[in-house]
Amino acid sequence: MFSFSDFLIHLPLLIFVWLPILIYCSSLYINSYWKRKNITFIPAKPIVGNLLECLLFRKSVAELFSNMYNDPRSMRKSFVGFQIFYKPTLLIRDPELIKRILVKDFPSFSNRHAASDMHSDLLGGSNLFLLPNPAWKILRARLTPFFTSGKMKQMFHLMKKIGNELNDTMISRKIDDKAKTISVEIKDILAEFATDVIASCAFGIEANSLKNPNSDFRKAGKKIFEFKWSRAIEFFSIFFLPEIVPFFKFKVFSKDSGKFLRDSINHIIGEREKSKAVRNDLIDTLINLKNEDKFKQLSASDLVFQGDAIVAQAAVFFTAGYETSSNAMSFGLYELAFKPEMQKRLREEIKETLRESKGEITFENVHGMVYLNMIVQEMLRMYPPLPFLDRKCTENKGYSLQPFGDFVVPYGMPVMIPVFAIQRDPKYWPNPGKFDPERFSAENKDKIVPYAYLPLGAGPHNCIGERFGILQSKIGLINFFKNHSVRPSEKTPRVLKFEPKALVIQFQGSFHLDVIRDPINFN
Repeated sequence: MFSFSDFLIHLPLLIFVWLPILIYCSSLYINSYWKRKNITFIPAKPIVGNLLECLLFRKSVAELFSNMYNDPRSMRKSFVGFQIFYKPTLLIRDPELIKRILVKDFPSFSNRHAASDMHSDLLGGSNLFLLPNPAWKILRARLTPFFTSGKMKQMFHLMKKIGNELNDTMISRKIDDKAKTISVEIKDILAEFATDVIASCAFGIEANSLKNPNSDFRKAGKKIFEFKWSRAIEFFSIFFLPEIVPFFKFKVFSKDSGKFLRDSINHIIGEREKSKAVRNDLIDTLINLKNEDKFKQLSASDLVFQGDAIVAQAAVFFTAGYETSSNAMSFGLYELAFKPEMQKRLREEIKETLRESKGEITFENVHGMVYLNMIVQEMLRMYPPLPFLDRKCTENKGYSLQPFGDFVVPYGMPVMIPVFAIQRDPKYWPNPGKFDPERFSAENKDKIVPYAYLPLGAGPHNCIGERFGILQSKIGLINFFKNHSVRPSEKTPRVLKFEPKALVIQFQGSFHLDVIRDPINFN
């Protein structure tokens, strides 16, 4: 008879020999899912699926999805299968199918696959980006009034003020009198500008990052997007393996960043409530939501705007707003540094526009700068802030992909839309690796294939702060170029490498540009 003592004797054999064999064999069976379904797939590794290169930080997520998108097996397919660890996942390639998932049949894919744990991480899990339906829909409707065109006009003068400070900061930099140049780590100064804009427009405070690069808000922003190994593992888990997030208590914001954001935002809200001042900014919006929900009871399908649930909305707006805009502007300056003719044309447009308005930047003339708009759109095509969009099937009965293929997406299956890869597909973008704003000219913009351009998402789940981010970027570029131009320096990389530990599109390391003092004469 097999006794308990016999079991203990054989336990090491079970743990170290048979258990790994069982896990390995199970993984092989899971990895055969797409073959059994007769769906074209990208072969996966046991246990880790198709993520090995990312898990070892050899490739960025943008590169990983691009490789699968451009795999010979994927060509001419509307979708292909791959594995995220043990989970069969779909990579969507066809713009028409993307339209169905993001817009037409949005209710069948209304949640992101990424998630944080609402119990251990209310600050990270209850923000608009990660919150699941139906609470997301309610929150989106309640926050939308803050992002209207009318609100942008109200905030414009605040952005303009920070834009002037960017111009003043650049002018105050010591230059080489002979060459009239300064070497600038370009991402830093643009991140300082974006931090000050967010702090002013959203929170009603002066962060003064341009004047003091070591300001508390700037340091907090740096920490949030400083992808060290431990933080990279947390973010990868939240986006690709959210099931383990509650177990390990992973958080969207690190302990230090979370404390800073919580303390700062609660202090700002408290001071605003005491003074009863009205600035029509995000803090006013959040205070109104807080007052409306003061006596509301928590339910499973809703979100009560008290405590961290309030702070979460301001925190995600701060982090997303400054990182996406500063990255986009940095990539734009990098590309323009190698293209003096484009830079000259942009500066001529700025000159003519400001000459007509006697040097005054207005809401109307910013939107009237056609070439500037083309530049920004091309920046976002080549360098979308997030290289992919994630959704999961929320249709209980599954979702048929007919006529694109004979497959029913089961409830809960993740689907990934490789934005970076689609926006660099020569099928939709001739010579896609070339920075070419003419793609977005009046003559050419009608040639753009719908849903092959998704830098800020599409459909009900698109970026709620799209207007804000684009306006902020335009004001930054105007104020940078009205007194300066850029060119590559000896330290400027000729080929950009993306940071493999970052989920967002972020260049690896730092890069400098030579900034030339070259004031535009508006007279």
